[in-house]
Order: sequence, then structure tokens, then C-alpha cells
Amino acid sequence: MTGNKKEFTLTSYKQLFESLYPQLCVFAFKYLNDLDISKDIVEEVFVKVWENQIDFQNEKQTTDYFYKAVKNECLDYLKTKLF
Repeated sequence: MTGNKKEFTLTSYKQLFESLYPQLCVFAFKYLNDLDISKDIVEEVFVKVWENQIDFQNEKQTTDYFYKAVKNECLDYLKTKLF
């Protein structure tokens, strides 16, 4: 990677996970009312970001992305429960 972007390393990703995971689980729980499923969804989002090596410009963009992705996954999960 070049420019102002930080190297996407396992260590930096682990720090990101540790900082966002608890609050994202609480956020998902508000949609799902099931802690285990909430944790699974948040973990799936983190795995997808890692596998796709998604690049973020700054902390706000990163946080916004994760919240939006978790929300979308929760809504998708709820849709499957309705049909």
C-alpha cells in the first residue's frame, strides 16, 4: 500500500477487532435480541473485511463501515427469519 494508508497487518486488525467488537455486538443485539447470533454476525463482518483486505482512509470511515455492514447483516438475517 502506498500514500497515507496504514499497512493492513494482523496486529492492527486485531486491535481494530478488540476496540470495535464489544460495541458492535451491543449494536447488533438491538436488532436481533439474541447475543449469540449478534456475536456471530459481527465476527462474520470482521472475517469478510479481513478476507477482502478492505482499505480504510481513516478511523471514522472504518467505524462507519463496520456499523453499516453489521446493520445490513442483521437486517438480512431478520429477512430470512420472516420467510
